[in-house]
Amino acid sequence: MILHQITTPEQVCFHYPIAGLVSRAMAWCVDQLILTAALVVILFSVMSAGATWGFAVFLLAKLVLDFGYWTWFELRRSGQTPGKRVFKIGVMSASGSRLRFGDVFTRTLVRFVDSPFLIPFFGIVGGTVAIFDPLHRRLGDIAADTIVVAYVTSALPSSVLKQHGRVNTFADNAAIRNRILTRVTRSERDVLFDLMHRRDSLHAETREELFREAADLFRKRYGLPKDVDYLSDEQTVLNLALVIQDTKFVG
Repeated sequence: MILHQITTPEQVCFHYPIAGLVSRAMAWCVDQLILTAALVVILFSVMSAGATWGFAVFLLAKLVLDFGYWTWFELRRSGQTPGKRVFKIGVMSASGSRLRFGDVFTRTLVRFVDSPFLIPFFGIVGGTVAIFDPLHRRLGDIAADTIVVAYVTSALPSSVLKQHGRVNTFADNAAIRNRILTRVTRSERDVLFDLMHRRDSLHAETREELFREAADLFRKRYGLPKDVDYLSDEQTVLNLALVIQDTKFVG
C-alpha cells in the first residue's frame, strides 16, 4: 500500500493510503457510464423533437456535462463522484487542505488531455501517467496538486455513537457547530475519528497525552469559548467528532 504523508503546521503527521489503479479505473468507468447514459437520453430527446439545431444542442450538453459533472461532484461532494463513492475513494489536496474550486477545475480541464476526445472511454494518457507516477497521479492531479486516496475510516464506532444523547454540547450551540464545520479539514476529521477508534486500546498515559494534545490543538483551531472548559480533553474530542459525524461531513 502506498502512503502519502501530510505534516500540519503544528508538526502533526497524517498518512493517507493512495487509491489503487484498479479502483480508480473502475470508479472512472462507472462515471463514464453515467455520463454516456445522460448523453444518450439527451440525444434521443433532441432527435424526437426534430430540431434542426439538435447536433449543436447535443454538443453543448456534452460540454456542460464534461465540465459540470466532475467539477460539481468533486467540489460539492468532498472529492467524490458517484463512481468514486461506490469504490470508497476520493480526491483531496496533496497538502491536506480543503479542495478549492481552482483545484477541481484544473483537474477537470486537464482531463481532456488525460482522456483524448477521440478515445474518451479509455483515458490512455492519464492511465499511462498514473502507472509510472509514485502516487498514481494523472496529469490533472499533478497540475492541480491533488491525490486520490482510499477512505479507510468514515464513521465513528458504535460505542461512541451511543453517547450522542449524553454528550452533545457543541452540536447544541449553533455558533460553535458552524465554526467547526467551516474550518474542519479532512486531516482533522481523520485524527478525531482515529482517536475515537483507538482510545480503548491505548495505554492510559498514552491515551491521556494524545487526547490532551488533540484537544489543545482543536480548541485553538476552532476558537472554542472559555465556557466549555469544564469538558475534559477526551470529552472535547468526543463532542467534535459527534458534530462532524452527525452532519455527515466527509471532507
